[in-house]
Amino acid sequence: MATIQKRKSRGHTYWSIVESRRINGKPRPVILEYLGTAEALLKRLIEGVPKKVRSYTHGDVAVMLDIAEEFKIVETINKHLKSKPFRDGFTVGGSLLLAAIGRICQPTSKRNWYDGWARHTSLSYLIRMSLNRLDSQHFWDQMEALPTSTIPLIEEEIVANLLEKEEIALDTLLCDTTNFFTYIDSANHRCTIAQRGKNKQKRTDLRQFGLLLLVSRKDQIPILHKVYQGNLADQTVFKE
Repeated sequence: MATIQKRKSRGHTYWSIVESRRINGKPRPVILEYLGTAEALLKRLIEGVPKKVRSYTHGDVAVMLDIAEEFKIVETINKHLKSKPFRDGFTVGGSLLLAAIGRICQPTSKRNWYDGWARHTSLSYLIRMSLNRLDSQHFWDQMEALPTSTIPLIEEEIVANLLEKEEIALDTLLCDTTNFFTYIDSANHRCTIAQRGKNKQKRTDLRQFGLLLLVSRKDQIPILHKVYQGNLADQTVFKE
């Protein structure tokens, strides 16, 4: 039997038609229809059935925003910047959070971030801001404003906050390395981290960078990361 349930997100109350179903032998709430706010629902009832309906991806971006707000991701990033630049109405922390959410939900290029993904989600509605000006140049400028020396400090503070709020077992940590190829031009000498090496996806024709990740045994929660030059062997990085 379906019921109407409410859920609070970022200070707003949203209503949905929910039905309990068994998934893997356990009862789980399944959203049948997203109704929106009480005001939006009342408007729909008064105006009748709409002539045109648009569908947006909602659940994943809403969860990511809630988690980011709980752990103060944007504030933590911004507090480590000497200046607080705004671009298109967004702080550096805000832009990096949006880029990260896109990477989690549907990885795409920064050029295709809005048209290929964000415009099809409820992200703009949830944060009450237009996103159509967030192109690749926007993200490049915002990333340029973040000194690389602050990244370990930001990571340390976020992880410390995470460990304080969540019960994460640190008795056993798992460490692994991988690499990612890029399309950075060979003539681009400003980027020294992208080098040619033994690529795990067999793209030895492209420059790559390496990534080391340390995670918890249970749930694989990231605790530490290190980005390194693409021509370094894994054993060299482990020794460091």
